[in-house]
Order: sequence, then C-alpha cells, then structure tokens
Amino acid sequence: MAVARSTAPEPAGSPTAGARPSRRMIWALVGVVVTSFLSALDQTVTAVSVFPIARDLDPVNGVSLMSWVIGAYMLGSTATQPLYGRIADIFGAKRVFLFSAVGFLVASGLCGVAQSMGQLIAFRALQGIGAGGLYSVSLILMARSVAPKDRAKFQGIAGIVILLATIAGPLIGGFLTGDHTVFGLHTSWRWIFYVNLPIGAVGITMVVTLLKLPHEQRSHRVDYLGALLASAGTALLLLMTTWGGTEYPWSDPLIWVLGAGGAALLGLFLWRQAKAPEPLVPLSLFRVRTVAVSGPMLFVVGFAMMGAITYVALYLQLVNGLNPTQTGLRMMPMILGILVSSIGSGIVISARDGRYRIFPIIGAAVSAAGLGVLGLLSAGSSYWLLAGGLLLLGAGLGLLMQVLVQAVQNSVPNAELGSATTSAIFLRTLGQSCGAAVFGAILANRFDARVALHPELPAGLKPEGLAHLAGSARDAAVDAFTGSLDVVFLVAAAVMLVAFLLSFLLKEMQLREIDDFEALASELGDESLAGGAAVAGSPAAAGSTTAAGGAAVAGPRGPEDDSAPSTLR
Repeated sequence: MAVARSTAPEPAGSPTAGARPSRRMIWALVGVVVTSFLSALDQTVTAVSVFPIARDLDPVNGVSLMSWVIGAYMLGSTATQPLYGRIADIFGAKRVFLFSAVGFLVASGLCGVAQSMGQLIAFRALQGIGAGGLYSVSLILMARSVAPKDRAKFQGIAGIVILLATIAGPLIGGFLTGDHTVFGLHTSWRWIFYVNLPIGAVGITMVVTLLKLPHEQRSHRVDYLGALLASAGTALLLLMTTWGGTEYPWSDPLIWVLGAGGAALLGLFLWRQAKAPEPLVPLSLFRVRTVAVSGPMLFVVGFAMMGAITYVALYLQLVNGLNPTQTGLRMMPMILGILVSSIGSGIVISARDGRYRIFPIIGAAVSAAGLGVLGLLSAGSSYWLLAGGLLLLGAGLGLLMQVLVQAVQNSVPNAELGSATTSAIFLRTLGQSCGAAVFGAILANRFDARVALHPELPAGLKPEGLAHLAGSARDAAVDAFTGSLDVVFLVAAAVMLVAFLLSFLLKEMQLREIDDFEALASELGDESLAGGAAVAGSPAAAGSTTAAGGAAVAGPRGPEDDSAPSTLR
C-alpha cells in the first residue's frame, strides 16, 4: 500500500492527531537522557580533580600535562559531531547512539585503570569521541520519537539535565576525589570514571529494551574526506582556544597558525560539502530560511553564553575566594531560570499548536539584559546582583537553545534530520570555543592594561595570581580584574543583541502533529508504517494523500517553502 504525505494538516479526529508519547516511550527517553547526562558530566568532572590526578600518575611532569586531560575530551567530542549526524541518518539514530554509549563506557573504564598521564589523555580522547554522539544523537532520537509540537518539552528537560550535569561536575568530582567511604569503599579520583559504568549500563538497557524505532534503509555512503576536514579544522581551533592565553600568549605565532589553519580547513570542508555526492552537512539546508537564521543564532548564543558561565565562575573563585563546590551552588539561579523558562515555554508551545517565534525573541532580549546586569559587578557587589543577572541569563537561554534546535528539526526533510540536528549543535559548540578565545583575549588585554596603572603590582601578574596577594596589592589587583571582567560581560551582552536582531528574521510556523513515519510507527507500535516512509517519497506515491483508515499523514517533506502551508513547514 502506498502512503504519501498530505498537503493539509492532519484532521483532528484522526487516530494520530494530538498523539502523546506512551509511558514506554517516555521511559525510553529517560534512558536516553540518563546516558547523555554522563557526556556532559565528564566535561567538567575533572576540573577540580585534574591536579590530584596529575600528582598521582606523574609527580614530576604531570602538572604540565593537566590541560590535556580536559582538552583531549573536548577535542574528541567536538571534532566528531558533524560526522554523527550523517551516520545517524544512514545507520539509524538508535544504533549510532548505542555505539557511542558503549564506546563512551569502555573508554571510561580505561580512564579509571590508566597508569600514566599519556594513557589517561589517550583514553580521554576516546571517551570524547563517544561523548560526541551522545548529546547530539539524543536530540535526533527525541525528534524521531515525539511529535514536533511536543519536542520543546522533552528537549527542554533534556537540556536542563545536561546543564545540571555541567554545573554539578566539579561538585561530584571534588567529592569522589576526596577520601570518602561509599558502600564500604574508599573513593579516589578513579571513581569519577568508574561511576559512569553502572549509570550508563542502566541507561543503555532502557534504550535497548524500551525504545522501538523502525529503521529506514538508506544507501551507506559517508563523506570521509569531509569528516576528516571538519575534524581537523575543529581540532586546530580548539587547540587555539585551549592554549591561547594559558600555554602561549595570544600574540604567539603558533596560536595564529592554529587559528588560520583551522579556518582554512573548515573553508575546505565547506567546499567539499558543495561537491560531495552525499555531504555530511548538505549546504542546501541553509537555503531554508529557518536553518539559515537559527544556525547563526545558535553560534552567537554559544559565543555569548561562554562569557557568562566561564567568567562568573572565575569571579566567584578569584574575587570571593570560593571553592568549585561553593561556586557551583552560587550559580544555581541560572539553572533555576533555565528550568522554569525551558519547561514553561515547551508547555506553552504545545498549547499554541507549536507556534514558537516569540520565544527566541524574548529569550535573546532577556539574556542580553542578564549579561548587562553581570557587567555591573564589582569587588564589593552583593550576591543578589549576581544572582539576578544569572537568573535573567538562565531564563533567556531556556527560551533560546532548545527552541532553535526544534525549529531547525521541523524545517528540514526527514532524510536530513540527523545532519541538521548535529549541525545546529556543532555551530553552538563552535560558538562556545570561539567565545572562549575572544573573551579570554579581551580579559587578558584589559587586565594587563589595568595592572600597568598600579605600580605596586608585580609586572606580568595574571588573574590566577590574585590568590597570592594580600592587603592593598590584592585590592588593586581585584579592582583591575573586576573592571576587566565587566568589559567581558558587556561585550557578551552586545553579542547577544546580535541574536536578538537575527530572531526577527525567523518565520512563524506551526509544528506538525506527526513528524514522519518513524515517529508515527513508534507511537502506534505499527512497524508496517516504517516501510511506508520509503514509499512516500517515491513518484508512485506522490498522488496518494491517505494512509490506512483514511487519516492524512504528514510524511517526509522537502525543505521549507514560502508557498507551502505553514503547518507543514
């Protein structure tokens, strides 16, 4: 039986109209979120543990290699993101997610038994490669399992869990690294990797047993040259942002070579995508207005967000003298803001039949206001000023990040859903890396200039040196630091205003009740519908507008078209 797409919204009385995820599907997605939680947790869990790790594995030279324990993970996870979208489209998102999860857990076990810094760094890179597919492919799984107008709620909750993992990382890492007794066993830094194993095993089991998605067969062709160019270019840019201002000054020729080389390789990647028969990131996606606007917005949001999370933590530790655990707790207002706005906007979007455009507009404005408030911080500022800025920033980000990804997913053909999702996540991650570089350069330059105005301060003083100063010298250094940090926050606010202006270019669209045959089959438990997905795109099926039972079903569609009904965009 041929099944094809409808050119009209699904009738309200049809069996699938307004369908909601079953209890089984919800628990399956809980397993997806639990597993992807670990990938975010391991980004920051080593932040407070890396020094004890280095001291234990290599007391002589370990400290000089500390940055690579974190950097290797980020290199592996970010550089592989463009590849995961395409292979998810080819082999199926569930298979790719499970492959990533198993690889992540195996690498976690290897990290736990590492006997040298070299081994740990290599295993962390492998762990990052697995982590690269967990979060981005988890969003693809949600897109395949949940009707579009309900995605905002599910992806919003997933985004909150991921952010909680990022914030909680230093707290968990600090506790496990200390000598504590848990279930009669003494903890050590190795536990920060071992703890992934039981949690990940539970998540994988839930996904394997509960998540049932039909797999649509596609030709198995991967643009490996494009993947190599994207990975190498991203790796060079991440090395630039990791080393710049820390291992080497920003003016060092090596930093400039890394930046230029990364930009050149990414330029070649774009050229390759224009020529490849089956590109990793089809450039035609960016002819879709929603993608063309949401992509740069996600880059800008990631860029500005980095200026807040990183440097608020730095302010709390250097100016207020807090440890990482206390710092994480002081940043909870941002989590609260994201929690309320993300879940709230998801509920409202569902109630408004999926109309979403107003939320990125409000979110960008509120985020910019929050960053502006953070730009007022000084050495003697009340915590409530900081909390207010973080609350506004969190509320704005909750209205932005997941809603923009959802809009991208809704505006592309089903066959490109994986590529579109991972491209959106990659642009946001790339924005974060670029934000780290730019804001790091701004802070370093402004701090150096302000230190030069105080002759009582030692030449070449860096922000981390504040902990070793006392009396009037410390007061002068703190004043120089907070004055420099204010510039970082205000520049971040100006960058976020760019996202605010871009948000007016977004088109309003009503998200469909049913995204594609995979979502329909997973919700109804009818595997026979999966075969219809391949038929729906064929010329023979083009004239048919009904499925079994006479219900009109929205199937795979082409890119957003101004002439098409808004409900199908």
